[in-house]
Amino acid sequence: MRLLQLDLLIICLIAVNLCHGQQAPFPTISAISPEQIKDIGESVTLECDIANVGKFTVGWQKTNRERSQQVNTISLGPTLAVAEERFRVDVDKENNTMKYKLTISDIINTDAGLYECQIQVNSTSKVTNTVELQVRHPPILQDNLMSTTVTKAEGEDVKLSCVAEGYPRPSITWKREYNAILPIGGHTFSGNELSLSSLAKEDRGPYYCVADNGVGKPDSRTLNLEVEFAPVISVPRPKVAQALEYDIELECIVQAFPSPAISWFKNGQQIHNGGSYSISQTGQPDDVTTSVVKISSVESSHYGDYNCKASNKVGHAESRLNLYESVIPVSY
Repeated sequence: MRLLQLDLLIICLIAVNLCHGQQAPFPTISAISPEQIKDIGESVTLECDIANVGKFTVGWQKTNRERSQQVNTISLGPTLAVAEERFRVDVDKENNTMKYKLTISDIINTDAGLYECQIQVNSTSKVTNTVELQVRHPPILQDNLMSTTVTKAEGEDVKLSCVAEGYPRPSITWKREYNAILPIGGHTFSGNELSLSSLAKEDRGPYYCVADNGVGKPDSRTLNLEVEFAPVISVPRPKVAQALEYDIELECIVQAFPSPAISWFKNGQQIHNGGSYSISQTGQPDDVTTSVVKISSVESSHYGDYNCKASNKVGHAESRLNLYESVIPVSY
């Protein structure tokens, strides 16, 4: 009885071995190219070595690292799936290994990404391995992330942002026009985002975002920061003297953004163009407006206090001037 049991066990083991011997060896990826770093215009060959490939299909797929949902099939077996002459697939046999080689010529920026060598084992599983292709190229700043003009009210906070593509990864540097001191201190700031708190009118103006990675020329953008602030009035001559029957000009200088509405008053009554009065306004750089009231042939009723008033959406201001009589004509 014991001998019979041993015989049955041996028969079972032989049967199992025979069954296993009938199964095809499972395919494996024995080697794949390491990460590749290339310049624009160069060529690269990505190699994927497959052991026991049998009748299984081997293919290459490309995935963009930033857009992982975007997958492009490059090849299936020895056949290309893309109609670009820059791509070529070669299949070579070396001993028991099949070498699937993907060659890309005249490399461009968009060739960068993750290239996956895959063996479709069945409808639900596959064997894969990945090699990354990096393409060195100059920095390119993205234009669509922020408007070129940013408007904030005085006292508010703002964040100026710049994002650049490129390889190696670009560094971002911020600076102001004429290399002026930044509101946070220093002539430059490194980082994608420049944060400014409690804005003052002196903070307005162009800010330059510069991206550099040592490849080609740096890329730069200008972001114009506009700071809305209430009018500020200065009067060059608060007291003005003139003799009767001579002309005189009263002047006030207003700095404001947005541009202010400016009006003149005499003894509480608004002055308009006409008669002895001629009012003009001249815009100047740095959000400055100069307003002038010209009085022709001064009469005694013209002497007294004048008020220059300015207002915009942020606030208002006013300043007083005094015109008094002099014995002799005065030239300004």
